[in-house]
Amino acid sequence: MFKKLFLTACMAVMISGLSACASTGSENSVDGHIDPDFVKIELPRVITPNEQLNMVKLAQLLGNQRLNHAQLSRIMWHRAELYNRMGLDYLSIMSLLACVNEDNQNFDCYRDYGGSLYSHAKFLEAYDALDGAIELSPNDNASYFNRGLALYYGKREKMAEKDFYKVYLSDRQDPYFQLWLYFAENASDPEKAIKNLHDRYRMINVKELVFGTRIIEVFLGMKTEKELWDHVFDGTKNYLERNERLCEAYFYMGKMHLLKGEKTRALDYFKLSRTTNVSYFLEFSNSLLELHMLDVNNEYDDIGFEDKVLNTESENRDSEK
Repeated sequence: MFKKLFLTACMAVMISGLSACASTGSENSVDGHIDPDFVKIELPRVITPNEQLNMVKLAQLLGNQRLNHAQLSRIMWHRAELYNRMGLDYLSIMSLLACVNEDNQNFDCYRDYGGSLYSHAKFLEAYDALDGAIELSPNDNASYFNRGLALYYGKREKMAEKDFYKVYLSDRQDPYFQLWLYFAENASDPEKAIKNLHDRYRMINVKELVFGTRIIEVFLGMKTEKELWDHVFDGTKNYLERNERLCEAYFYMGKMHLLKGEKTRALDYFKLSRTTNVSYFLEFSNSLLELHMLDVNNEYDDIGFEDKVLNTESENRDSEK
């Protein structure tokens, strides 16, 4: 009963805030807040007991004096992954930095360290880390994808295109690879980018089984935004899967409206993506980065873009070289 009342109250508050300025035509209007019918509320993801227990186990393993540098580095990497899953991103970054310092041949640490840095708008440092990951493991597509993301958000879209295209070629069926390649191409030639997205979408074999294809269909105008939201939970089995679905849908609808110049709607969607608390999805971290890049008043600096912590870590790393 409490959960039902709580969710009902949350829905009422959010809808009242959005509907104050919402356009009656919703998705066909020039700009404005999103249609309240598109707001889906789910119980946010919480840290699980297993995650907390795993953190204790990793701490115990790190106290083992018989482990070598490579083994310690691997455990620190797992700890960073767990911190990230728990939403403790600064602790994750510090664990990745320790991982790199423990074993400078661990490309997983460089890759994820670079991914964490770009998501906090530390682009030059991210390029350096991701170049290192690719040098250590030239065939790791995840490193190229992370570098593509860093280049894209660092306003180097043509360079991002190359990395995204390489990753796309590794799996032409992945709709998310197609979307990010489209975002990079759209920066220089929107008409060509949407044509390329349509051509690549046609090559996906089993479209109905992958949620990302539904998102592409909205971008292509094959489905309406309303149709996406009416069926957003199709195929999900529990609240965790529903949260993951919402995290993705909110983010990509925000990107779609941002590309149309509809910043108010985009801001609404990026904020909603953050409410899911799916901290291990790139859409979750990228939503905050998008908010930061749209934030003319530096309102979000203290919740993810405060320079002091990351600058201190970089200085410490440089002093140890």
